[in-house]
Amino acid sequence: MAIGLMSGTSADGVDAALVRIASGPPPGVDVVAFLSVPYPDELQRRVLDAGGEPGAFTEEICSLHREIGDAFAGAALALMDSSGVPPREVDFIGSHGQTVRHLPVGGEGPKGRLLPSTLQIGDPAVIAERTGSTVVSDFRARDVAAGGMGAPLTPWAHRILFGRPDLPVAFVNLGGISNITYIPPANEKGLTGFDAGPANMALDALARKISGGRERLDRGGEMAARGRVNEEALASLMSHPYLKLPPPKSTGREAFGETFFNETHALFGRLDMAPEDRMATLTAFSAECIVHTIRAHFPADSPPAEFIAGGGGVNNHSMMDRLGEGLGSAPLVTSADRGISPDAVEAVAFALLGWAALRGEPANVPAATGAERAVVLGNITPGKNYLSVL
Repeated sequence: MAIGLMSGTSADGVDAALVRIASGPPPGVDVVAFLSVPYPDELQRRVLDAGGEPGAFTEEICSLHREIGDAFAGAALALMDSSGVPPREVDFIGSHGQTVRHLPVGGEGPKGRLLPSTLQIGDPAVIAERTGSTVVSDFRARDVAAGGMGAPLTPWAHRILFGRPDLPVAFVNLGGISNITYIPPANEKGLTGFDAGPANMALDALARKISGGRERLDRGGEMAARGRVNEEALASLMSHPYLKLPPPKSTGREAFGETFFNETHALFGRLDMAPEDRMATLTAFSAECIVHTIRAHFPADSPPAEFIAGGGGVNNHSMMDRLGEGLGSAPLVTSADRGISPDAVEAVAFALLGWAALRGEPANVPAATGAERAVVLGNITPGKNYLSVL
């Protein structure tokens, strides 16, 4: 039995999935239970500040590392309690942590050159100490060390969860950032994936701005549904340089965070757009980033037979409608139609990545991340059960 823990770029809380994994190939996965535990408002604000511009002082990052570890441990324990599974029955926990900086190609900082790097906080020692379970964490760093971008890391897991023996399919994750995975038929080469652009991250920021902080998101895409897309604004957004980059590529708040949102909000202001039209246009942009990336980079001679969507954006009906229209004749379904809650997919994926690490199996996909080679991902923090897990 394993638990996967995940918090994405929206920093809205911890998703926790309890799974049974049976050895394969491919491994069998049974999702036993799922729980999403929101961050307190003040903790979310501090996480967003730490991951934004200009960031946070080292003492704040140090404390948040512990506090997020406590939040992750609390989510794991709450999941065990709600599902009636005692801690002694959980063999290990795969924890993605909370990203506060992702610099896959480095850059220039105020004091000089920045090396390719990535930082996820959420102290695994705290999780191991509170739960007693062995913890696998810090998955992205090894791929970056191997010359990759540290993202996307989940295509390997998506193939296990959604691959078909006879036809190619695609998984579309609608988190804070959207990422897409092309999954060829079983035993065929060609598995790949990449980040498409912002999904919920900018939309959530706009919802907070419009509501004066009363709303965290556009629930169900209802505000967007009341508005009209401003085609001039949408065309301007689609000129973003990230969309012109070839794969492998990944992105996050560094490209689509505070500066992007402020520039976008200023553009909407110059065009004198109503709040509903702003939300409709930004929602359309999130969908069009995915459609554009699929058209530009998926194999034309073997297109997906279906698209499977997961992540919180599945609940945004305006985004899903726009996405379905853009994808054409191939059906767009949700991961729930394939047996896994859309909210649980990424947490389940990190449970699988933890399983791979403990078995010594490489789980990155160099075609997706740009790494020089396939490597075993994650650092292991022994729990009370470490010897029995080995």
